[in-house]
Amino acid sequence: MADGWTNQRQQPIIKFLVYCPKGTMFLKFIDTSGLRKDAETLFKIFDEVVQEVGVENIVQFITDNDASYKAAGKKLQRKYGSFFWSPYAAHCIDLMLENFCDPRHFPIINETIMKARKITKFIYNHTWVLALMRKDFTKGHDLCRPAVTRFATNFLSIQCLLLFKKELRQMFTCDKWIVSSYSKSNIGKEIAEIVLEDREFWAQCQFIVTISEPLVRVLRLVDGDEKPAMGYLYNAMEKAKENIKARLKNKVSAFMPFIRVIDARWDKQLHSPLHAAGCLLNPGIYFNPCFKSKNNVSRGFMTCVVKMEPDIDKQDEII
Repeated sequence: MADGWTNQRQQPIIKFLVYCPKGTMFLKFIDTSGLRKDAETLFKIFDEVVQEVGVENIVQFITDNDASYKAAGKKLQRKYGSFFWSPYAAHCIDLMLENFCDPRHFPIINETIMKARKITKFIYNHTWVLALMRKDFTKGHDLCRPAVTRFATNFLSIQCLLLFKKELRQMFTCDKWIVSSYSKSNIGKEIAEIVLEDREFWAQCQFIVTISEPLVRVLRLVDGDEKPAMGYLYNAMEKAKENIKARLKNKVSAFMPFIRVIDARWDKQLHSPLHAAGCLLNPGIYFNPCFKSKNNVSRGFMTCVVKMEPDIDKQDEII
């Protein structure tokens, strides 16, 4: 796994981690100061790591989803042919959530998220208002729930706003708020109006939670440390799509725009035959009577076997 970040001295670093049966281990890091992060440079760096670890020991090479990383990873996969390149699953799912609030395609969702941000920003930027909310109304609970990724944080914050809708409405009508200077400011009046009078805002918040919750669950799965996600991701994505359809009462015009977003990212970026193989090798899912994608999963498993074992007799044995 290649993870790009910046250290405390503002140096750009790529650190390499190895995930193996004993867990995740640090392998090495490379200071990329002064290097162009184009596909060719990244390919050379990645190739050195592959040779150091041993190509026979690698099943999957995971990088960021940026264009240069993607091109370098694909080139690496073509050179060796025996392992898979994949982008970070969490990043891909975050991009799905980002597409859910794309103002070009979903302007109402984007507008609702902007209003939600305005509410939380106002409360958290004013110490007195924040203290009033925590002490008198939410019993110490917060509206902002930091998540693994930026867009997941937006959706979880909307979930929290809905959870504390009653308390927020009480806060913006209580005596302490009414006599405060904040209630008389333009921004204070605007926020109170959204919370108290904007029915469309609250209806859209409910809709956003309805469509995003299944994906946020998948995000928690791929970013959690409880179990390796490979054997669960394929089924988790299928379930998320079915859940969104069911939540939108199987109305094609309602669910189809969101399913298209998920499929575009899943088919073109995230899905790998390895996810299918992991699913087939997870008997709790594969042999469940409710599981319907056995043919697709079997094809993915065959692709893995052929790619990773060149000997035809051994391929037959494995299958």
